[in-house]
Amino acid sequence: MLTKSIQNNISGFTLIEVVVAIAIFVTAMGAVSTIFMYANKSQRVTEAVSEVQSDARFAMEVMAQQIRRGSIDYASSQYNGSIDSNPQDVLVLRDSANNQVWFRRFVLEGRGIAQISEDGSAWYDLTPPDITVNLLKFYLSPSTNPFSSNPSVNNQPLVTVVMSTSSAENIGENLLPTFLQTTISSRQYVR
Repeated sequence: MLTKSIQNNISGFTLIEVVVAIAIFVTAMGAVSTIFMYANKSQRVTEAVSEVQSDARFAMEVMAQQIRRGSIDYASSQYNGSIDSNPQDVLVLRDSANNQVWFRRFVLEGRGIAQISEDGSAWYDLTPPDITVNLLKFYLSPSTNPFSSNPSVNNQPLVTVVMSTSSAENIGENLLPTFLQTTISSRQYVR
């Protein structure tokens, strides 16, 4: 009699219960994997945006340091004594040792690159290959050299740099471009 009551209490899972348990498990794993994929994708996008912003800020800071330490070279062949219109595609400066420093945007194989030169002929990249510079413009003020012997204005030269960059890597996303703008004044006071 004891054996018969133990046998009646032993039960297992029915086929329906196993199928329902498997369906719940598969649904839960699908939801978890979807959340993981979206989180991973979001992290890659955030990392790419952060990298583009960091590289753009670096290039902008190099330009800003040169502008602060130098002055606009109004006499360069690029400007011929005065700034006729803004914006400029090329910025030509004179550093504290009276050497020229040039900045420009150059397009190579469809990718824009911010570049620096010490003579206007040998150019070096400021931005790495994983970003593209969509826009690099320079707004110069005043239009004539305020440090000439007979200046028409008595203003400290200002350079406004406008830059737009985006990721050159294809991470499966259309990332919004990064826009940077700053206005810098030279620290050289000739007056």
